[in-house]
Amino acid sequence: MARIRVNVVSESGGFEAQGVHTAFVDMLEALRERPEVEVLVNSREKADILHAHTFGPAYWSRRGAYKGRRVMTAHVIPDSFKGSLVGWRLWMPIAEWYLKFAYNSAETVLAVAPHVRSDLERIGVRRRIEVLTNPVNERRFYADAALRTKGREFFGLAPDAKVAIGVGQVQPRKGVAEFIETAALCPDVTFLWLGGRPFGRLTDSVRALNKRIEAATPNVRFAGTVKLDQMPELYSAADLFFFPSWQENCALAINEAMACGIPLLLKDNPEYPALYGAENYLKGDGPRAYQQSIQAFFADAALRRNLCSRSLEVAKRFGVRAYADFLVKLYRESMG
Repeated sequence: MARIRVNVVSESGGFEAQGVHTAFVDMLEALRERPEVEVLVNSREKADILHAHTFGPAYWSRRGAYKGRRVMTAHVIPDSFKGSLVGWRLWMPIAEWYLKFAYNSAETVLAVAPHVRSDLERIGVRRRIEVLTNPVNERRFYADAALRTKGREFFGLAPDAKVAIGVGQVQPRKGVAEFIETAALCPDVTFLWLGGRPFGRLTDSVRALNKRIEAATPNVRFAGTVKLDQMPELYSAADLFFFPSWQENCALAINEAMACGIPLLLKDNPEYPALYGAENYLKGDGPRAYQQSIQAFFADAALRRNLCSRSLEVAKRFGVRAYADFLVKLYRESMG
């Protein structure tokens, strides 16, 4: 069979500590391992397929040459803006219109979760929609005692310290305020948050959130932006991945934590059971509920072992091999 030439477009390079960029990097790595695929990035050269992760000028300036052969991964839905960027209530109708327009400009749209597909259909996307969840690179993220030791040394944590970690942009939608409130209820646990503010002052409610962070109890630490290659050891430093985010599509942070064998405590969001199985993680809806789950978790060694096993098992669903197989098949179909 002829080799497939794929031009992958993303304008996420300026936001490297962000899920869309990580998904873009993971896709490039997965495809470059396939001998039947040649990968170009933001190229003007001729290719067989255009696959876009963002829909800014780089995409619009290239799409005309790929009639019938345009694929777009839908990382963003209207709910992604709520509690993320300042003034979202005012410009949400425009954002929804633009998402509909952008996704309809591709021939195939890849929804990163089942509920994303439903939301795309709700806003009027009429193109072919397939569900393809974000992958996790098992060669980068895996359970390892040596990584745990390195991560704890990085943070200056004792081997027996109780540690809960959250990962994501510092913004209201990620549940940062709830993270801080829960920490105040669990003074014997260290709470670490990894992530920065790629949108700076455009972050929703940034002043109020800064005040919350400044008033946090001493057992909360914000480590800021961390490079991707350092993340495996920092996940591994944790006993529990605590992620009270209000809304996610297919959060790479959850996938990565699971691949490192870290049990999950998530907000009881309706999108999660279809992705992870409701029996495979702890859940709550507010600081008091999170406190109860955390106390029960650290009091029960058997529960911790069981949830570690469940995380590792669920992470297998997001392997890069099956992800790349799906893409190669889709590209060949698109080429006719």
